[in-house]
Amino acid sequence: MATEQDQPAALVLTLYEDDDADDQFCKGLMKALVDDSQTPSQVAANLDAWIVKESSSRLQKIIDQPDLIAKDEDGHMLRTSMPNASGYVERFFQSFPSLCSVFPPHHDGQTRIIQFLEALLAIPSHDVPDCFVEGGSPKDVKKITLWSDRGYSTEYIRIGADAIRYPGSGIETPGSEPEIRWRNYQSAIARITLTGFSECGFTSALRDILPSGKKDPSFSVRVTSKPDTIGGHVLAAAQWLIWPDEARYVYQQCKKKEKVDKKNPRDTWCMENWGIWKAQFQFFALDEKIDPRARQAAKKAIDRMAEVETEE
Repeated sequence: MATEQDQPAALVLTLYEDDDADDQFCKGLMKALVDDSQTPSQVAANLDAWIVKESSSRLQKIIDQPDLIAKDEDGHMLRTSMPNASGYVERFFQSFPSLCSVFPPHHDGQTRIIQFLEALLAIPSHDVPDCFVEGGSPKDVKKITLWSDRGYSTEYIRIGADAIRYPGSGIETPGSEPEIRWRNYQSAIARITLTGFSECGFTSALRDILPSGKKDPSFSVRVTSKPDTIGGHVLAAAQWLIWPDEARYVYQQCKKKEKVDKKNPRDTWCMENWGIWKAQFQFFALDEKIDPRARQAAKKAIDRMAEVETEE
């Protein structure tokens, strides 16, 4: 019998406040991924076509009616007076992370999200109009290439993570909705990372279980210091290591260097951290004060880490 933790959560799209035609279009695409009313490839094609159509139409309208161009007090063109293809991309992806907390790890719905991104990446690269050269005419347009530049999604994924995991969020309560959503989110962004669409390691819950002091293993980590409140964070972190492909990815990235770059606060993967995570999961797996589901996930992570280490 399926438990609540195995069921999809509700899709919450709070960032679309204007609720105009563009918002409705983006909402419709996301809902289609959730309810499977369109295939992932159809959603990807529809998103791409929408961005091309809207930005190209805006460009032509501005060329035909240059008096529509609005400028700020310093004489710079406003984004609203440009084709703004990047703005349409951002309009969709600002709420895309909301999808990531809906489905349990490797649920069919989560797989549709991954297949959607893979379908975007499979679309042949093409340029779309974005903005005008400063001081130039509407015919001097700069373009962006879809879908080769994927950096725009990374920051929204971080924002989406912060919207779930924050002090007092409820992740520490076993079986709570915040705990389930955080586990789901981590599983989704780990799989997104594997697609190459966006590297989400700096948002990984594995960072949350690194000891906050010099002593390890330890319950004193970035997000908590008690065994009875760490379970949700262990469950989330384990999503990067209990699944074969995800674990292989993390290990291969960690093998590239011994330590993280201290000058880069987002640097995550290194062999030093790999060893610390092994020690942490072993520590969590043996302590009966930790939620049993988290202990089981920790044991699976340990086994999978050992497995990928011996594959070569």
